[in-house]
Amino acid sequence: MNKKQDGVVLVISLIMLLVMTLLGVSAMTTSLIEEKMAGNSRDVKLAFQATETGLREAELWIANQTVEPDAKSDGSSRVWTLNVIDPDTTNPDNWWQERNETWWLNNSIAYGTTIPKVNTVPHTVIEYKQFVSDDLLVGNGNSSEGLTYYRVTSRGTGGSDQARVLLQTTTARRF
Repeated sequence: MNKKQDGVVLVISLIMLLVMTLLGVSAMTTSLIEEKMAGNSRDVKLAFQATETGLREAELWIANQTVEPDAKSDGSSRVWTLNVIDPDTTNPDNWWQERNETWWLNNSIAYGTTIPKVNTVPHTVIEYKQFVSDDLLVGNGNSSEGLTYYRVTSRGTGGSDQARVLLQTTTARRF
């Protein structure tokens, strides 16, 4: 055996061990990132479902009314006057982009029950949009027949308050 070859096997083995270790650590890191992504995706889906539940509950509330609720500037009738909630009408942002979680918790209506695996129940705001008469004549008559349109905005969270979803719909009701 040649003296120059002593220890070559050991060096090659250590290099292969180092490469295997790096591959194992890389695989573990990738697995952890994928697990976090899956958890975040689940959290967003929970938030979407909770928000949609709140939205449907508000639409059902409108559908169950026997008389048209009066729109109030303070939302005391559960129906707000359109865009009165906007804190700054001079900027192009909509009110739901400018309102924070505290405002939602204090001024909107919470969905009445707890939703499994959701951190905070969804909250909804109903705004009166307009009345559209069934009559084709415009401007000189007070038609009592027609549709009243409402904008429903719902905000919900997932398993944590970090995942937030906001949904809107427009619904119409004949009174």
